[in-house]
Amino acid sequence: MLVIVLIRKGFRYRVYPSAEQVARLNAWEDALRFLWNLANEQRLIAYRHCKYDRIYPTAFDQINELTELRSELPWLSDVPRNICAQLLVELDKAWQRCFKHLADEPKWKCKNVSVIGMCEPHPRTWKLNGKRLHFPKLESMRLILHRPLVGKPKTCTLRRDGDQWFASIACEIDVAVPDPRRGPVIAIDRGITNLTADSDGHKEANPSHLEKSLKKLKRAQRVVSNRKKGSKNRRKAVVRVNRLHRKVKRQRNHVLHGLSTRYSKSHGTVVVEQLNIQGMIKNRHLARRIAGAGWGIFVQMLRYKLAWNGGQLIEVPAHYSSQTCSSCGHIDFASRQDEKFVCTMCGYVDHADVNAAKVLKQRYYTPGKPWCLPVEGSLPEGSRRNRKLKVKLRVPRRLP
Repeated sequence: MLVIVLIRKGFRYRVYPSAEQVARLNAWEDALRFLWNLANEQRLIAYRHCKYDRIYPTAFDQINELTELRSELPWLSDVPRNICAQLLVELDKAWQRCFKHLADEPKWKCKNVSVIGMCEPHPRTWKLNGKRLHFPKLESMRLILHRPLVGKPKTCTLRRDGDQWFASIACEIDVAVPDPRRGPVIAIDRGITNLTADSDGHKEANPSHLEKSLKKLKRAQRVVSNRKKGSKNRRKAVVRVNRLHRKVKRQRNHVLHGLSTRYSKSHGTVVVEQLNIQGMIKNRHLARRIAGAGWGIFVQMLRYKLAWNGGQLIEVPAHYSSQTCSSCGHIDFASRQDEKFVCTMCGYVDHADVNAAKVLKQRYYTPGKPWCLPVEGSLPEGSRRNRKLKVKLRVPRRLP
């Protein structure tokens, strides 16, 4: 039976506003940043006193107060009301995620740090006519329509990326649910030297775009620090730094899109290790290389692309996957020798990352096994894991 579902898909296009339009967009961004911080402060004050009076503002309450606020602040009234209201709705969603313990409290929006998108939620107020985008109070802007829109357009969001502007258009599309496709199965191990290594033996070298651009970034940052704050030359130097970061981000996403598309089309089930990336980034020696590899972005791309093709993404425990032999299952710290894996029990030899991917694939077929229990003496004395085990086994003394 063919099942049709309604989904939303985004299309991102480059827009070229005029100098007057850019100045107005920058003013709108400053006004929306003020509105976000003001509304967030109101919610924080109410949150501190809600246990006494049980009153907490909602998005509906803050939108009703928006009329009076816009009448007192002319520079805020220049921003379309729908965009201001949508910003308050996004703030309410952020607080709802916080109350459900899905995220932290919404953060403050800082100038030159936080980028705010200007979303027009009503499709009747904006229009895409050929290669011209008509946005409220901005008239028309030239747009590069590199691919046609598919579906019914709903919302349009203008967002700044450094010195460039983009329009993100969300469309509603009726699509057929793909048939479930569970095979073939492949496991992927993410790394630093090799970006990915799968259980079939294929390895993808890490291009290290961020590491290759460090010299240029350091030089550009040094120029920014030597410029006077508030000067035009400093703003120009900041633009150069943003362009370098933007180039690195686009290079990284290009590689990750290619890898995720290839795996999602050729395999029905992809197995990856469950990693605490936020905790691993706290290691200052590996933080830059882990963030530059884009491990989390790669998993996100795999998840939604596999769903489009009827596949699935499975996360398995990562404990001791790099120290476990995929042939006999023996766990030993000494088996890992840089990029080479030589089992101290059976003598099995393989690439360390490929062996780890094979171990992840085995854990997919045997779920529920306590993988976090190492063999006694397999870890070096004084290692972090041994210290944690000793603390857990320690019996607290009773006070007299």
